[in-house]
Amino acid sequence: TVAAVVEYGKQWYQRRVRAGTCEYNSRSCSRGYRKSGKCYVATGADLYTADLAKAIRNKIAEVTGEMPHLIVNTLHRSRLDPNRELEEASQGDPNSERSFNTYHGFIGEAHKLAKQNAVPGIHFDIHGYASHKDLWFELGYLIDNDDLDDNNIRSSASSIRSLASRVPLSFNEILRGHSSLGGRFQSAGYKSVPSPRYPGPGSGIHGKYYRGGYTTRRWGSRDGGNIDAIQIEFPPEPRKGWREHGPKIGAIIGEFVNEHYQPHVLCASPDGSC
Repeated sequence: TVAAVVEYGKQWYQRRVRAGTCEYNSRSCSRGYRKSGKCYVATGADLYTADLAKAIRNKIAEVTGEMPHLIVNTLHRSRLDPNRELEEASQGDPNSERSFNTYHGFIGEAHKLAKQNAVPGIHFDIHGYASHKDLWFELGYLIDNDDLDDNNIRSSASSIRSLASRVPLSFNEILRGHSSLGGRFQSAGYKSVPSPRYPGPGSGIHGKYYRGGYTTRRWGSRDGGNIDAIQIEFPPEPRKGWREHGPKIGAIIGEFVNEHYQPHVLCASPDGSC
């Protein structure tokens, strides 16, 4: 098990908050908006996400027989958002940059251990969003909203490229068919996108959806390798009710892992004992 717990002092954080801003200088703003030559970024916290992730992880271990690695960023989002490029995530602060590199360094170590077994792996990047009318699970595979709605989907552009290359299923089925992760959530009563019922964000009310961020791009299989990645954005209810929903969600993910990966040979403990 690998867990990342990173902390640093309050001085930089207090300076930014007292000024009433969270900003940085850059030529481009990936997700924030530009004002007076500076990029402004979101600072809201993903409440109860760590609790949900731990409950999911424990159930995955029960279902698969192997304990997944768990890397948790314990810093508030106003201090660090490690799901962004370094410049945007750290805003030029050296302490934040060090924390960013520590967090992704732990992920790198976990991936390195998994790769030693030469079998496919899967990385779930778990997040939460405040609220919108659709209240669905947003499963991010690096495919744009419009491409999902227009059925312009290519496995080579996705973060599960490795999975798509080795299973005898169409990419549409893997992505949003009944056997997909979204299809499994749907069968369990969870509203999810993409899924058979909601193949793209345009099939919802507000159509809000996040395709996946920096972590999914960096650590998924789009650019090579055999470790896939899926970012999951959870609405408030399953996070607040993590004691109830964590085991249910973990069981669904665990069965998905059992079918498409080989957890019994994916032992990634440093001493070889899982």
